[in-house]
Formats: sequence, structure tokens, C-alpha cells
Amino acid sequence: MKSDNKLLQLLGLGVALVAIYMTSPMFNSSSIPEGMFEDPKTGNPMLLGEITVQDLKQDPFSEWYSDGFDTYEVDTELINAIDSPEEYTYEVFLGTWCGDSRREFPRIAKIFNEMGVDINDVSIVTVDRDKISPNREQEGKDIRYVPTLIVSKDNQEIGRIVESPSSGTATLESDLFEITLGIPPTPNYAE
Repeated sequence: MKSDNKLLQLLGLGVALVAIYMTSPMFNSSSIPEGMFEDPKTGNPMLLGEITVQDLKQDPFSEWYSDGFDTYEVDTELINAIDSPEEYTYEVFLGTWCGDSRREFPRIAKIFNEMGVDINDVSIVTVDRDKISPNREQEGKDIRYVPTLIVSKDNQEIGRIVESPSSGTATLESDLFEITLGIPPTPNYAE
């Protein structure tokens, strides 16, 4: 009987030590790199909050970002027709987990590059699947779908592109051009 109690005590101690070891900072079973978050749906890494393009040039995002940026052909004729693109401010909300964001954001970044807009002057905010960022940058912005590109002038929103160009015949460039002309197309999912 005494040996049974000792065995139970030793087993209890072993379980306690394993629990302490597994919850310690030294034991990390997650493959999520530091500074990233785990997507609760897929378990894959995702970014949350305000980022820079440099953040998307690191693994595991670099492949889709570089492919999208390198292969996209910008309609330079339309982009060159935008008068004073530096007079506008640009905000982009995206999800690194989102296929539409992965497709459209590299294109948007390349368009900005061709327009002469410094991508470091563009506010880029990554959100979770509920379209929320840790510092709540999305509040008051009506972010329902990503990516959402908001174009403002004099601190007033003048147009947005939601998820993709506004129609089957539109392009990101044509939507941006129309926004800067003051005749913004109706974005996808507008009510």
C-alpha cells in the first residue's frame, strides 16, 4: 500500500513537471514566427495591425507578394493621367489570410510605385477574419471586406475600392482614375 502511494506521488510529480515544462517559454510547439499571429482557422501565420511592405517581403508572405508584384502589368497610360497623385492619402486594409488581399495588394503596391507614391506613406493595416486590427484602426472605416483601399483628400474620403475593381470591365487603375476625377465608381458590396 505504501509503495502504491509513492508511485502515485511520483506519477503526480511527473505530470506536474511535464505541465510546467510544456507551458514554459522555452517550450514552443508553435511554428508561428515572432511578431506574427496564428490564424485560428488554418493555424498559419498572419500579420495583424499596421505594417510596412517590408513585412510582406518576409516568409511566409514573400512568395505571394513578390509573384503578384512582379507579374502585374500596370496600365501606365491611366496612371499617368492621374493629376498630382501625391495630393491624396491612401489607406489599405487587408488580411494576409485572404486570397483577394493576396491577389490585389501586390498589384496596388505596384500601381503606387508607378504613380510615384512612396509606399511608406501609405497606411497599410492588416486585420483578422473579423476585420479587426489590434489597435482598432478599422473603427469608423466600415471595413467589411478586404482588401479595402480608401482614397482621401483634405482628410475626407473621396472613394474606395473594395475587394477587387468595381466591375468586370474595370481595373484598379480605372477605379483610381475615376476616384481622382471626383466620380468614384460604386465599390463592391456598397449598400
